[in-house]
Amino acid sequence: MMLCNSSSPELTVVPNLSHYTETNYATIFTDRNNVDILNMASASREEITSKVLENLKGTPYEASSLEALSGGTANFIYRATLLKPLQDGTKDVLIKHSEDYVANTPSFKLTLSRCSIEVECLKALSAFPIAGKQDESDPYNFAVRTPKFFHFDEANNTQVQEYLQNGVDLKTYALKTYAGSNSETTKHQCLQLGKALGRWLRGFHNWAAQQASLRATVVGNKELQLLKHIINFTWLLDRIKQFPSILGDSEGVFHEAKNMAAAEMNDESKLQVIHGDFWSGNILLPKDPIEEGVEVPMFVIDWETSQIGKPNLDLGQMIAELYELKLYKDILGGLWMVQGFVDGYGAVSEDFAFRTAIQVGAHLISFGTAVPGWGTPEQVENCARTGKEIVVHAWKKDRHWFEQGDLACLFTRTK
Repeated sequence: MMLCNSSSPELTVVPNLSHYTETNYATIFTDRNNVDILNMASASREEITSKVLENLKGTPYEASSLEALSGGTANFIYRATLLKPLQDGTKDVLIKHSEDYVANTPSFKLTLSRCSIEVECLKALSAFPIAGKQDESDPYNFAVRTPKFFHFDEANNTQVQEYLQNGVDLKTYALKTYAGSNSETTKHQCLQLGKALGRWLRGFHNWAAQQASLRATVVGNKELQLLKHIINFTWLLDRIKQFPSILGDSEGVFHEAKNMAAAEMNDESKLQVIHGDFWSGNILLPKDPIEEGVEVPMFVIDWETSQIGKPNLDLGQMIAELYELKLYKDILGGLWMVQGFVDGYGAVSEDFAFRTAIQVGAHLISFGTAVPGWGTPEQVENCARTGKEIVVHAWKKDRHWFEQGDLACLFTRTK
């Protein structure tokens, strides 16, 4: 199915998205460690690696070696060991090289404007304060920030960023660390981790809303803004064909939700700078066990999807991804991180909470049911069913229903 053929006709700006089919997009961005895909592109990767090494020569970031890193899909990501340490002692940096296609699938075209958008975001965020712990009595100290930006070779679309030693994304960390761990210690750790992320995101949203120059940069990210809308709300309707007995009775509500989101996109005066892809896969932390009294750096990465939008998009995506840890893997830590995340974000209006809930449900249905190998067919159906209930009850503004369930936390701090 061609997403561009079913995208909203009411949108003011519709870039050419004829290459964004649901099949190829889902395969590329959900099967991140597919060995066959990586092997198919191995020749191209070798050429890219040689080119990147050559382009770094004669710069302070000239490397003795490049180590390809796993986890990236759209770009070529490396750990570079520098020939000479930087003045601050840095010996390793992260290299992010982009082409006008997805790294794992060259036939999938992707705009190169994403590179300059990420660079400008990282530059601007260098002035944004680190979100550390606020309560000195708390034993855990999570320091949330963006990686340092060092250099951008615009001619070759190559960025040099800070490298997090022994880093792993939060989703992977949670799957390995919190599975089967339901102790009070784990609960407190997850609550505090989520709270640190929520506090950082609220601070970012408040700060970004005042950054006119940053807005002027990301407002042009129309292609990825529309792609985000397609994934969230066009796929929402497409899923009815996949799960007719589960979702069929909610088609009317889904149409209303899609129209609402399209109307939001059209009224740019009510939109602000958001991250655009804020989920557990774009949060890095050291893979070592979290210890009391030890500062744990957490990097918010991958800013190339930054756009103007509703802040609820960032909240809803993160909440949905963390909630999936419970839905698919029965990891209570996922729900505890959700609770901490919402608490850290702070007080919001009831309407804001309902809009966030719609985003959560839409993500569970549209994307949460499409990850290969994430769960059994029964679990996938349950994810679709859960997402539907969330969207429907949020659309009805049924606060009582939420207060009886897993996402009661969405309404504990409403004004």
